[in-house]
Amino acid sequence: MIIGACLQCVIGFGLGLLCVPVLYWLMPELVPAPMILNALLITALLTIKHRGAIDVKQTGYSIFGGAIGVLSAAAVMVYVDSEQYRLLLGSCLLLAVGLSLTGWSPKLTMLSNLVASIASGFIGTTTSAGGAPMGLLYQAQNKDKIKANLSIFFVFINLFGIIALLVTGSADMQDIVLFLKCLPAILIGWGASYFVNNSINEKATRILIILVASFSGLALIFIHR
Repeated sequence: MIIGACLQCVIGFGLGLLCVPVLYWLMPELVPAPMILNALLITALLTIKHRGAIDVKQTGYSIFGGAIGVLSAAAVMVYVDSEQYRLLLGSCLLLAVGLSLTGWSPKLTMLSNLVASIASGFIGTTTSAGGAPMGLLYQAQNKDKIKANLSIFFVFINLFGIIALLVTGSADMQDIVLFLKCLPAILIGWGASYFVNNSINEKATRILIILVASFSGLALIFIHR
């Protein structure tokens, strides 16, 4: 989790895609609600750091679309059992990986923003690893703009997501306790990012995260616990 938090700060994503697949097998109780809270904290810190690069107009579109995705995901989570959730998690992880690998660079418009944010809101609420659709949309922008606009988007979406899970009974106070136990790792990762920000090989790291998420997504679908 320390590594995931550090990568989130350095390259703009990584906490969900790297940690969620591994934690599902090791500590499934951390997915999705405690990990959504972890993501809420780290994205809030990044938003404050990069607040000067936020595009207010596009952020408004993305928050609206993300809210639609969150509500859709919350409705789905009410009706899925543990076996169905395992398949849903694996499928969403592979979808996120597939989007990351396409290399397609869509133009940033109101429509593309809405589509990407709905997808990110849905995947983020069901798996806490929803950065790929919005990351794909912003990949041609400079690093500060990517981090600023993805972070402010996920502050709102993670907040909406955890509220929706609490309201529907898919999360409870135990998830908040688990989040608090994760807090030191998240803060250590945040602090470590200042030391590795200019030395890490971003391309190699992205490939590693995608490989981990790919194998984990396939394992969730085809291997029974």
